Amino acid sequence: MTPFEHVYDKWTWKRVRRHLLYWLFWLIFYATVNVNYKEYGNFGTWVLIELCVLPIKISFSYLLIYYILPTYGVEKKYFQFFVYTLILAAIGGFLFRSIDLYIIREYLLPTKTEFQLFTFSIAYKSLDLIFTGSIVLVIKLIQNQIQSDKITKELQQQRLESELQYLKHQLQPHFFFNTLNNLYGMILTHDKNAADVVIKLSEIMNYMLYQSNETYISLDKELENLNNYIDLEKLRYGDKVEVVFDVVGSTKDKKIAPLILISFVENAFKHGPAMEQKDSWISILLEIDEKSLIFKVENNLDVENLVDSNAISTRVNSGIGLSNVRKRLALIYPDAHELEVMESDSYLTSLKINL
Repeated sequence: MTPFEHVYDKWTWKRVRRHLLYWLFWLIFYATVNVNYKEYGNFGTWVLIELCVLPIKISFSYLLIYYILPTYGVEKKYFQFFVYTLILAAIGGFLFRSIDLYIIREYLLPTKTEFQLFTFSIAYKSLDLIFTGSIVLVIKLIQNQIQSDKITKELQQQRLESELQYLKHQLQPHFFFNTLNNLYGMILTHDKNAADVVIKLSEIMNYMLYQSNETYISLDKELENLNNYIDLEKLRYGDKVEVVFDVVGSTKDKKIAPLILISFVENAFKHGPAMEQKDSWISILLEIDEKSLIFKVENNLDVENLVDSNAISTRVNSGIGLSNVRKRLALIYPDAHELEVMESDSYLTSLKINL
C-alpha cells in the first residue's frame, strides 16, 4: 500500500510520524536551497529560520485541508473555498512578515544588508504559503480520490456478490422438489437405488450450500457436482434418456464460476425427457485448454409434435435457468465469454469462456 492509499481515522503514532517526516523533509529542503542560493547565513541558521516559520506553514496547510476543503471544497462551493483560502493566506503572510521583521532580522540575520536582502512583501509570503499548502492539498485530494474509488469498488463488489448470491439461490428449486418426490416413490417401492439418490442429493446440496460460495472454484469440483446431477436425472428417467458426457483436455488446476455449467444441462433435461419425448438423448462436451473452456450441450426436440413453429423457442427458453446464467456470466465474465443458442431438430447451447 502506498502512502497515498492509507487513510487514517485517528491520530496514531504512525500517522504523526509520517507528518513529522514530511515537514522535516521540507525544512531540510528549504534550508539546503537557501544556504546554496543566499550569500549569507549558514545551514544551521537557515534551519532555525525555517523552524521559526514552519508553525505558520503547518497551520495554514492543516486549516486548508482539514477545515476549508471539507467545508467548502467537498460541497463544491468553490468561490467560498477560493476566498477563504486567500484570506487565510493573507493572515499567514502577515504573521510570516512579522516573524521576519521582529525575530529573524533581530536575532538570526541582524545586519542591515541581510535584512534588506531578506525583506519580502506580505503578498510574496502569502504566495509562499499557498505554494506549500497546495502541495499538501494535492496529496489530500489524491488520498480522497483513492479512498472514494476504494469505497465505490467495495460497494460494487458487495452489490455484485449480493446479486450473484441471489441468482445462485434461484438455481434448480424444481429439481430438488422433483428429486425428493422421486425419492419418496423409490422408498415406498423399496427401490434399491434410493440410498444412492440420498447420497448424491446430499453431495449436491453440500456443494451448493457450502462449497460454491467463492467467485471461482475448482473445475474438477464443478464437474463432480455436474456428474452427480446427471446421475440423479438418469435414475429418475431411466431408459427414457441416453446421456453422453465427454471431457477433452486437462481440467487440473483450472477454475470456473460455480453452478454455471449445470444450468445448461438442467435445461436439456427439462426440455428433453421431461417433455415426455421418446428416445431422448443429451450430448455434453467439455473442451478445455490453457486459455479457454468450451462447453456444449445438445438435446433432441420433438419437432413433429409441435404445431406452432415458435413453440420450440417458447419451451426451451421458459423458466429462469438460462436468463439466470446469462446474468451471472455478464457479471463474472464480462467481455470474456461467448454464448450461442442454436435450434433446429435439436437444441444446442455453446458456451466459451476465456480463462
